[in-house]
Amino acid sequence: MASKSTTLLAGIASQNATLYHRVRFLVPDSSVIIDFAGGNSVFLVRDIEMDRARKEAPADLVSCAAAFTPEGGLSGDRDTALAQAAAECVRQAGETEVMVDRSLPYLYAHHLLEAGIGVTYSEDFGVTERRSKTPEEIEHLRHAQKITGEAMTYACRTIAKAKPAAEGILQYEGEVLTSERIRAMITAFLIERNFSNSQDSIVVTVPHVADCHHFGTGPLKANMPIIVDIFPMDNATRYHGDMTRTVVCGEPSDECRKMHAAVRAAKDAGCEALKTGTTGEAVHRVVAKEIEAHGFSMVRGDARHDQETATMRHGTGHGIGLEVHEPILLDDGGGEILENEVFTVEPGLYSGTFGGVRVEDMVVATRDGHEILSTLHEGLDWRES
Repeated sequence: MASKSTTLLAGIASQNATLYHRVRFLVPDSSVIIDFAGGNSVFLVRDIEMDRARKEAPADLVSCAAAFTPEGGLSGDRDTALAQAAAECVRQAGETEVMVDRSLPYLYAHHLLEAGIGVTYSEDFGVTERRSKTPEEIEHLRHAQKITGEAMTYACRTIAKAKPAAEGILQYEGEVLTSERIRAMITAFLIERNFSNSQDSIVVTVPHVADCHHFGTGPLKANMPIIVDIFPMDNATRYHGDMTRTVVCGEPSDECRKMHAAVRAAKDAGCEALKTGTTGEAVHRVVAKEIEAHGFSMVRGDARHDQETATMRHGTGHGIGLEVHEPILLDDGGGEILENEVFTVEPGLYSGTFGGVRVEDMVVATRDGHEILSTLHEGLDWRES
């Protein structure tokens, strides 16, 4: 596909994982990489970044907008000028069409079209190249998950060590223990290890846990399940960890124990089903079957949720790498799984009355089956033995 077409990626590499995956060059401004069908490539950056880019970026020619000034001149706006230069670069090469990905800012499409260059969108370009991970990428993810697990242990043990006060509200070191406080502690822990937590973490219990991706707010309570979901980025490699565990400070209810047993069984079944050549949909169906075998239901779409009945309301998982959420999904419609593709497997059950339970790990689809990139306690009791 990409070898037969001239392709163009553009944007800010720190915000555009596909562009970064191609150039492996971080810069706070926009840049453009053009890979011509003939095999050569041109990387356009600000003039002040050219020397560094020539040392670090895998491109045949590193240049700046001024080197490709169209007949009408360049705009005084930096991003517009770069888009104009990219179009002129393609025009001078004699190309009449470029293939672009889902992330291309419309500014570039506008100036390409103005220059008489056709723009073809491919849903696979920029996605397929990132799905199957290299051995180096898998090691980056393994390290990210290791540090995520250490942050998880710190957070869950802190909650487990808290003491209930009036109305079961937890206190830690003499102060009320809130979702916000635990999230701040997680962020500080990660920053000390050169990890970013810019998307925050989830520390949530009733009633907000009924909204699956609510970050959580307010005091945490004894005897209620608390979901902790941590998904940071390793600043050194830009690869992400993603892990969820559930902790109870005190004694979980019988219903909570049933939910937890169902979720753990579903996660184990999903991991066993995850292998090269199967589909994301097939893995999700295995997980859904296990949830239902334990007496719980799958509820999707716009259905109103019964606050008492615990249900699973989302897919099984997603790809992960330079972004937390990457294609493909382990869900309805999920396509064929590639060798060395990495996913999260994260079934969960949620009730506004009994609380929520989710357990999540990162899994590699290998030639012979699967590999879980984390081995961490999965129980509800996180007290140190």
